[in-house]
Amino acid sequence: MQLFSALLIAGLAISAASFIYTLYSIFWNAVKIPEKPYRIKASIGRRAYITIRNVLLQGKLFKERSGGIMHALMFWGFIAFGAYSATFFARGIDPSFQLIPPGEIKNVIFLTVDVFALVVLIDVFYAFLRRWVIKIPRYQGYNGFEAAFILFLIATLMITYYALGILRIDGVSRNIPGAIMESIPSSYTPVTVFFAGLFPKATGPLSVDLYWTLYTIHALDFLIFLVYIPRSKHLHLVAAPLNVILSKDRQPAQLSTIDFDHETRFGATDIRDFSWKDYLDFYSCTECGRCTFNCPAYLTGKTLSPRDIIWDLREVVLAEGPELRSKGMDHKDQILKPVIGDTISETDLWSCTTCMACVEQCPVMIDHVDKIVNMRRSLVLNQGKAPKGTLETYNNMEMYGSPWVADPSTRGDWAKDLGVNILSESGNDDFEILYWVGCVSSYDRRNQEIAKSVVKILQKAGIKFAILGSEEKCTGDPAKRTGNEYLAENLARVNIDTLNKHKVHRVITGCPHCFNSLKNDYSEMGFKAEVIHHTEFINQLISSGKISIAATQNDKEEKFTYHDSCYLGRYNKIYEPPREIIGHVSDNYEEMSMNKSKGLCCGAGGGRLWMDETVGTKISHKRIGMASDINASTVVTACPYCMIMLDDARRVTGLEDKMKLSDISEFVASRLTD
Repeated sequence: MQLFSALLIAGLAISAASFIYTLYSIFWNAVKIPEKPYRIKASIGRRAYITIRNVLLQGKLFKERSGGIMHALMFWGFIAFGAYSATFFARGIDPSFQLIPPGEIKNVIFLTVDVFALVVLIDVFYAFLRRWVIKIPRYQGYNGFEAAFILFLIATLMITYYALGILRIDGVSRNIPGAIMESIPSSYTPVTVFFAGLFPKATGPLSVDLYWTLYTIHALDFLIFLVYIPRSKHLHLVAAPLNVILSKDRQPAQLSTIDFDHETRFGATDIRDFSWKDYLDFYSCTECGRCTFNCPAYLTGKTLSPRDIIWDLREVVLAEGPELRSKGMDHKDQILKPVIGDTISETDLWSCTTCMACVEQCPVMIDHVDKIVNMRRSLVLNQGKAPKGTLETYNNMEMYGSPWVADPSTRGDWAKDLGVNILSESGNDDFEILYWVGCVSSYDRRNQEIAKSVVKILQKAGIKFAILGSEEKCTGDPAKRTGNEYLAENLARVNIDTLNKHKVHRVITGCPHCFNSLKNDYSEMGFKAEVIHHTEFINQLISSGKISIAATQNDKEEKFTYHDSCYLGRYNKIYEPPREIIGHVSDNYEEMSMNKSKGLCCGAGGGRLWMDETVGTKISHKRIGMASDINASTVVTACPYCMIMLDDARRVTGLEDKMKLSDISEFVASRLTD
């Protein structure tokens, strides 16, 4: 036994040393290579909450039920199995050591181990079925040796646990020093007892040899697992909990900032241009594919795969990191290669709609969007490269204060006959709330109807409001999300100065992109006013009785559905107000197949409203098809970008006569009662 203990100590020491050195090498990369700072606030309460919810309870996994339940049970099984493994090695090294004192607590702990070991075995079998029999699409291409080997190691651990337990019940290990669970009553290991009943009782010298063989296999399996974890995709077992705990403390998908006064390299050109948090994101990826299989670009035939972007960046880090450690950071300019081009294609970067579906679905809280936009920044700010339509949009925003060639003096023309206080013309700052119209609703004829509907509602409610008119400029969202942070900041500062000049304290807007910019991006720059989206504000007016609505005769024949805007839903978690408003009028409502946090993007975000979509199916066509699949006769939206995209899709796909589109403000304005 002394020799065996010595071998066990040696094996543990070698495996632990390998494990620690590999982690040191990996986290050296994250500490030494990045040149971009990343700071987080302590936020102890929030971090405790997300740790409990998303690490211990595996909360985000349940967005996809079957796989989520499987993984959560396996995780909890390994947590339970930790008591057995710790006891196994402790008593193997010192047979007299009692890691857990005998008693009822120990009995209950090992009852949990006994049950969860079976759960894990069932999970392994289910994982095998999902990957190689059912062939879940998001796993395809990621079912190589590594996935099979990990499942084999897990299954071997559980099988040898039960095999050793059967020998314990048969009395084989009763007098063997270091044998564990000898004091546990058989009633606390019901699964092992069941399996023991399936085999003849083990007796004789060969049973002792079998015990030591199984013991050795179990120990080696654990040690191999320890060595292999940091060298495989299962590095996420270490990195992912840290990534969740240290997740950003700002609004979801809030982009990193650029210090134009001190930085000379903008965006992310090579791996030094990412932060230590980005590296933790790379290491945390589980290759599960939830991000990619919820990405609107991927779902419509584009080559963009958020999973591949994160994984490919990780591979670059793991390839270039060792060379930097060996040659020294002084050689980084010779070693580091641009990641855009050979590693990440420009086409994929420009295919992203910044809809945040990938971020929403990722169980380990990786932020894909920030990295994509940072690489866009490298192209735009360092090289002046962007799609033709995007470059024209930049020029228009610089010259006209909007993405289109439009005379700024005409921005408020749509409201001139409506009795609206237009501040650029009246100079009258006697108002309670500012209505931020946005470029689309100011200049696009179809979307001007949305603005007029908002005005009608505000006037009906007796709200004293105003619009900026020609003093309003683009919030900078199209520039910011396409990588032109410099232009976005300039527009934001002009707008903030204008808003402060008029002493604006409350803002409503019907554009989720403007809403997100004013509420989240501008607040980072010191703008302090309350910002409300018109869906929330209108719902409040109805709830407070300031306005009332009633169904029209035609509503009885309508079937309604609602399309979630990404920047209203996933970005700002506003899902229920528009649905509540529709519910005031009709019960004939049905959700599309992808809705709320899984809602499919219209295809306009991330500046794509001004880019051509020439590869695969148009995202807007796929989305309007989902409305057609449920035979919706009216699709309600809450975003002028969505209105443009879905209206075009409706006409092109031949649904113009079968399906109506209505913004939530139009929906309410046409049903106002006295």
